[in-house]
Amino acid sequence: MRIILKEYLASLKERGDLDKSVLPNLLSEIGLRVLNTPMIGTRQNGVDIAAVGKIKGEDKQRYLYLFCIKAGNISRSDWSTGVQAVRPELDEIRDIYLRSNVAREHADLPIKICLCCGGELEETALMNWAGYTARYTTDKISYEEWNGYRLADLMMRCLLARELLEEEPRRNFQKAVAMVNEPSVCYEYTRAFLGNLLLEEHSSQKDQLLRLRQSFICLHAVISWAIEANNLESTYRVSELGMLFCWNLIRKREPKKRPTKHEETLAFIFDQFLKLYLTKSEMYLEKTAYAHGGTPHALSVAVRSRESVDVNLAMFELLGRLATRGIWTDLLSKRLPDGDPDFLKSLTESTNRTLDTLVSMINSNPTLSSPIRDDHMIEISLVMYLAQLTQSESRFLPWLKFISHRTTFALITNSRYPTCLRDYVDLLAHPESADQSYLDEACVGSILYPYIYFWMLYVADERETKEFTERLNQKIPNCTHQAWFPDEDSDDLMWFGETHHGICVTDLSPHNGHEALMETLNKAIETCTAISNVSAIRTGLIPMFLTACRHYRLPIPPNFWFLRK
Repeated sequence: MRIILKEYLASLKERGDLDKSVLPNLLSEIGLRVLNTPMIGTRQNGVDIAAVGKIKGEDKQRYLYLFCIKAGNISRSDWSTGVQAVRPELDEIRDIYLRSNVAREHADLPIKICLCCGGELEETALMNWAGYTARYTTDKISYEEWNGYRLADLMMRCLLARELLEEEPRRNFQKAVAMVNEPSVCYEYTRAFLGNLLLEEHSSQKDQLLRLRQSFICLHAVISWAIEANNLESTYRVSELGMLFCWNLIRKREPKKRPTKHEETLAFIFDQFLKLYLTKSEMYLEKTAYAHGGTPHALSVAVRSRESVDVNLAMFELLGRLATRGIWTDLLSKRLPDGDPDFLKSLTESTNRTLDTLVSMINSNPTLSSPIRDDHMIEISLVMYLAQLTQSESRFLPWLKFISHRTTFALITNSRYPTCLRDYVDLLAHPESADQSYLDEACVGSILYPYIYFWMLYVADERETKEFTERLNQKIPNCTHQAWFPDEDSDDLMWFGETHHGICVTDLSPHNGHEALMETLNKAIETCTAISNVSAIRTGLIPMFLTACRHYRLPIPPNFWFLRK
């Protein structure tokens, strides 16, 4: 375990990884109170993190700790030259920070200035460090080297010790790290150790925070190793899973005007999980959809499979992830009106880029107009929800019209029409037969056709609508057209993947006409009100709810089908 942690720490970058993700959690757990973390664009005066307190088992009195953080190893060339050189920053701490940045309440405390790195201080720089510290050490100011070995030891002692991190989550964590090259296996082991840590009842608030910090450190380690292995699929899936598990643990926290220290810490840790997911999703999409979405068939070919089923499944998966990313950036740009103007501008630009990429992907990959699984309704509805949020519906209405034609035409020609079958072997063989008995089995229920028919009121004329309903009535007359709503149990079950909950509304056959469909949906929305009590929706984090629906394959409720202007 120590070797795993040491290699993990050595691979971390200074900005965003070591200084914001790992060290603040570690310092809080070993007994220090973190006073500040680095902010981009502001002058640090040499100090990346300041903390105050006593380290458990080491200090006998309180100290003011000032950390100068560097990534990887520190060599002689890093000592005095370059923008991020060590000595100039140590000088700034002594000449500027200690004179003007220390709060009055900490002015009398002894000071420890710590040179912190994920790797080690190389032999070529040891003489410089020894000479510098010998010259400037005083009765009040001392210097310490916090290298990867010390950080790993502290993590083993205070975060991941055997008496704290039990054998089962420890074993699952190590297996997840070992299997980062296999996305599905890595995901299952990550899910296992997150479940071990976050799904059990916690005896105290302190224990709750410890488990959250342990989970974040372990999850971050898995993601770092996956990036090293150049496997972005694993990074995306486990970062999204971690965010959902974290939300499940803190969702009962009610927002208050004056939150307690514990609630502020919970919010800070959740913010770390959310930022981890957003940064890794951007990294994933940058290499996939953003880079190649506009090149005809490029993404389809990149699936590297002769089976059209593989291409179809992979493309709809990417489509859903891209739409989810756009929904998140749109929400953040609107929820942070007082934020940094440059940051808000970047969020808006990211949303617009996502919309352009969605259009390019759909135009460049015809398979996205022929869903093979009925639950691809989830991805289609996420795209349309984003389109409505940004008043861009007109860019996607022709796509919906094309889907309505191709799905029913596939039924008529018996060629890979949407099916509710999910097993991969069944999908490869689909359609096995043209017999009505097989059709009834393959299309026993549908959430896709009611959604498509709902939008046909806006995209198709009377002849096309009639043709759509007649084809459905001719080929799958026994199909149960339906929609899903959360129930009172959904908020307690959906965040960790339980799918046996909710309310199914079944009287949504397109054959009954648009008026009957709208009447049934409106009555269902008025009756099935439990969705307003779902924690993420109640607190304004609608993207969190939609992310969980896509991640765990829960249908998007009709509440999000159409946004009334």
